[in-house]
Amino acid sequence: MKKHFATHDTFVLEKVYNFTPEVVFAAWADPELKAKWFTEAEEFDFRVGGLEINHGGPPGGPVYTFKAHYQEIIPDHRIVYSYTMDLDETRISVSVATVEFKQIDEGTHLIFTEQGAFLDGHDTAAVREHGTSILLDQLGEQLKNNQELRVSSGVTEIINSPEPISDREIVNTRIFNVPREIMFKAFSDPNHLEKWWGPEGFTNTFHEFDMRPNGIWRFIMHGPNGVDYENKSIFSEIIEPEKIVIHHLGPIHEFLLTITFAEKEGKTELIWKMLHKSVNECEKVRSFCYKANEQNFDRLEAELTKMVRGLQH
Repeated sequence: MKKHFATHDTFVLEKVYNFTPEVVFAAWADPELKAKWFTEAEEFDFRVGGLEINHGGPPGGPVYTFKAHYQEIIPDHRIVYSYTMDLDETRISVSVATVEFKQIDEGTHLIFTEQGAFLDGHDTAAVREHGTSILLDQLGEQLKNNQELRVSSGVTEIINSPEPISDREIVNTRIFNVPREIMFKAFSDPNHLEKWWGPEGFTNTFHEFDMRPNGIWRFIMHGPNGVDYENKSIFSEIIEPEKIVIHHLGPIHEFLLTITFAEKEGKTELIWKMLHKSVNECEKVRSFCYKANEQNFDRLEAELTKMVRGLQH
């Protein structure tokens, strides 16, 4: 007579990805993205109570069946799901898995915890841990290699809002008497940028400035009233010396900032567009932001003057 027994065990895996929690979470939440590092699902209903089913295994069998039920979903923070694993018609394990997404300076600290009942010796926690670690490494490779995963879901949400762009946008323009290569450097060099960024009376402390697609820009703006404002943005697109697109994540308001540099007979026309998710959000800050942007331009002009003088000596 076959002996039946259950072995209860827990394992924890930790990985660090150089991508924001929003981007890493999207690789779990979007079926097309998840299929690139996990397994293509036959059923994928990513919501609390939703079901995910997929099959896999070597050619000719046996067939492994993964069947998961989502128990908790906190976007960009945590996923909890229970799942069974079958080998052909035999149940080999029942588990609860928790995936946590912790924001760190480097990007995302992912913590995967599985608590399982491994049945009748068909599988072990050590084998499952090894297989899961391989999958999480595959996720890391996809995050590096797949440009689609680098786009924050928030950018798509802003762009695809049903409300007219013109009603959700704040636009400032000005022509500066410098070539656009110098203008671009005033943005791309943090030593220059921190001197002029922000309205009149503000100063900045930069903690991270990685100016490349999906790079993080994290800094504190020190207001003239003594209040500190933490800021975090992601660079979405950079075309030197023509355009910079920045996804500003808050904390006060979220928007997509598109900065273009147009050549005008040796001068540069700066076009500054702040696109918000909704008309309501835009109108709340329109008056303040327009004036603040003009003050920003004044400070930029002063810094450009210093840069040109430095080149002449």
